[in-house]
This record gives sequence, C-alpha cells and structure tokens, in this order.
Amino acid sequence: MSHTARKRSVLTASPPLAEALGRKNGFGLLRLVLALAVIFAHAMPLGLGKPDLGLLESRGQTNVGAIAVSGFFVLSGLLITRSGMRLSPARFLWNRAIRILPGLWACLLLTAFVVAPVVAYHQGRLAGFWSHPQGPLAYLEANWSIGVNQWGISGLLDHVPHPTAFNGSVWSLAYEVLCYLLVVSLAAVGVLRRARWAVALMVLGLYGYMVHLASGFHLLRAPEYAPTGLTGWQLPFLGPISLDMFIPLTFMFGLGALAELYKKRLPINDPAGVLAAVVFLGTARFGGFTLFGLPAFAYLLIWLACRMPGPLTKVGTKVDLSYGVYIYAFPIQQCLALWGVNKHGYWTYTAASVALSVTAAFCSWYAVEKPALKLKDLGLRKPPRQEQPPAAEPARPLSQVST
Repeated sequence: MSHTARKRSVLTASPPLAEALGRKNGFGLLRLVLALAVIFAHAMPLGLGKPDLGLLESRGQTNVGAIAVSGFFVLSGLLITRSGMRLSPARFLWNRAIRILPGLWACLLLTAFVVAPVVAYHQGRLAGFWSHPQGPLAYLEANWSIGVNQWGISGLLDHVPHPTAFNGSVWSLAYEVLCYLLVVSLAAVGVLRRARWAVALMVLGLYGYMVHLASGFHLLRAPEYAPTGLTGWQLPFLGPISLDMFIPLTFMFGLGALAELYKKRLPINDPAGVLAAVVFLGTARFGGFTLFGLPAFAYLLIWLACRMPGPLTKVGTKVDLSYGVYIYAFPIQQCLALWGVNKHGYWTYTAASVALSVTAAFCSWYAVEKPALKLKDLGLRKPPRQEQPPAAEPARPLSQVST
C-alpha cells in the first residue's frame, strides 16, 4: 500500500470532529445521563447521610456528582462556543437567558411558595414561616439572579441527613454563566475566530495550575476541587465564586471549547475513545484523576457523542429533560428524606427520586422551558415569503424568474 493510500485509510478511520459530529449526535442523551447521575450521587448524602457516591472508591479524588458536573461543562464548552461564534453578543446573551432563567425562576417560585409551606406544615412550623428573616420572600430575593446567596427557608429541613439546603444543585449555574460571559467576551473581540491559540494558552495555564496543586498530594490523588489557597470572588448577580471550583470547571469548559475551535483537526478515533475510558476509570481508582482522568473524560464524552447509535441520538432533540431534572432533583430528594422514603434503602429512595424528578422535568419543559424557547428569535426579521405562481400559469424560462 502506498504512503498516500495509507494516509487516506487512516483519515477515513479517524475523521475529524467536524465530520464525525453530525446533526444526529449523542449530546441529548449524554446530558440526561449526567443529570440522572447527579441524583444517584446525591442519594447517598441526602438519603443515607453517607459520603457522595464514588468518593470512597476514588480514594477522595472525586465522586459521581462532581464527574457529572464536569461532563456538563465539557459539553457546554463545545456547544456554547459554537453558539458564540455564530451569534451576535446580544443574541447570544438573550438565548442563554431564556434557556436558563425561566426554568430557574419557576423552580424558585415553586420551592418558596409550594414546597416550603408544605414542609413547614409537615414540621409543624407554619407559625412564623412567612415572617422569618430567611423566609420564602428573602429566598427569592437572594437567589433570583442565578447566584445562590441563601440555601435554606425559614430554618426548615433541619432533621434530614443533609440539613437546611432546599436546592444544593444550582450552585453550578453561576460558574456556567461565568463561562458564558467569557465566551461572549472572547467572541466580541474576535479571539474565537482569529486567535484560537489564545484560548489554548488559557486552558493550558489552568491545567498548569492544576498540575501545581496536584503535585502536593500523594500519588497525585488530589481532590477534583483541590484547595487553591486563593480567595474567591463575590460577583454581582452571580454571588460567591470559589476558585477551588472555578479553576477545574473552567478547564473542563475550555476543553470543550477547544474541541469546537479545532474540530477540523481533532480526530475521533475508536481506539483513542477506548483508551480514554481506560484512563478515566483507572485514574479515578488509583490516582492522577485530576491531571489525566479529567482530560480523558472530556475526550470520552465527545467520542461517545459522535459514536452514539442512531436511535439514541433522538433523545433530547424534541424534549430536553436534562435541565429540569438537574434543578428539581435536589428539593425532591430532600422532601423524600423528610417523609422517610430513605428508610426503605438506597435503591428505593433513588428510584423514587428519579421518577419524581423526571416527572417534574416533563412539567418544566412543557409549561416553562419550551414556551420560553419560542422567544429565541424575538426581534429577528423573518425572510420574505415567496409566493408561488398560480397553478394554471405556464412555466416561465428561468431567466425571467425574478430573484
């Protein structure tokens, strides 16, 4: 076989991401699986008062919930960067706002004015519920702008395994929005199109700092959110931002962004996908997960999205439940623990959590999220409607047809 033929064979076996990732892909299923994985992870501390699922197995490096959140950031990094390059800054921010805020606001309202009063009645604390310094109105005021500044409501949920917090999952939204703002800023100044190398340097710098942090742990068994020793920020609207979480999450988002920026050069190779799975699982068990397992996981997710079997690519295309599952699961799990469902064991508690969370996600999609998405093209001019000639009119030569 000639050198040219061998090169062509290799390229055929390993097409770049730009060719391998078509309109039919596995992003919808992967997002839903990651959202459900958070439920399985949280079932241990919320239901049984034990460490997060996977924490002991990874020897303190990570857990299933943290891995799932990292996966969300990889997929978001790819898709959001694509959107940032395609849309104007104003349109980009509008689309992101109507995708996140309506669902979040509906969840906050239901939590404050439906779930919390029911919990107060169950706990016999309706007296003083509305006038409490951290009551439902204060909860809305503190959390409406994405950043979480108040976890509890009126001192409730103090007798569950994980006390006080009504919705501990939404903490990651502030970090994701911060990454959105970074993308739109880079797009506005032309970096994404004309200076991709700058994004690569930023991601490399984050990785270098993670190497510095991990090198201080035995066998590189650094926690995924390793203590940086740096102070965080208190940002307007987004609330408190911890650098311990910002650095690894932005790194994972950056890996997804780089995959999109270099999609014509990134090969999607089946042996590489299998190797990424081996590295991901091996480092999660034995050490080095932060340095090697996270990048391997990023490639694994992208590879899975490209290689997803045809029927599974339909998941999430018309009904996207991942966001609804993510924002409703935590308060549902807290209520199930309050009502004692967790006493029936991990699997019963988790199954009930999944069933109710999926049901809530369906309601959120059809009642809030899908109607809000109809506003995505608000203000855009529709193309002029071209009228068809009457059926009886004889066909004119192409040169006479106006364009």
